[in-house]
Amino acid sequence: MRSSALKISKHAKDRPIDVRALRQKAALSQEQLAQALGTSWITVSRWERRIAQPSPEVDARLKRLSELVDRIAKALPHAELPAFLHTPQPLLRGYRPTELLSNDYSFQDLLAFVDAAKSGDMA
Repeated sequence: MRSSALKISKHAKDRPIDVRALRQKAALSQEQLAQALGTSWITVSRWERRIAQPSPEVDARLKRLSELVDRIAKALPHAELPAFLHTPQPLLRGYRPTELLSNDYSFQDLLAFVDAAKSGDMA
């Protein structure tokens, strides 16, 4: 039983991100998502229409963004999510959360920040 659950989880992790669903869940415009990923809104539009696919590096950022949105969805009002993602955070050494999606190390710092904020432990 447990083995099959791990296979499903791993398989789900390998599936491509539904860019449009993620963008809507994060309350981002195509332009805002493009800015967060370092691309153009036209490219985001192509991904959403499945004319093109994100590179493996961008796909990893999309998956990190999806995890981040899932973690903070209940703690932050939906309308405030875009501002949070694009605003430099003093407790993140002045980085914007979207700037910390590029690698696992900085992303783990971001998740620790979010978890601390959710628990009220922001000393």
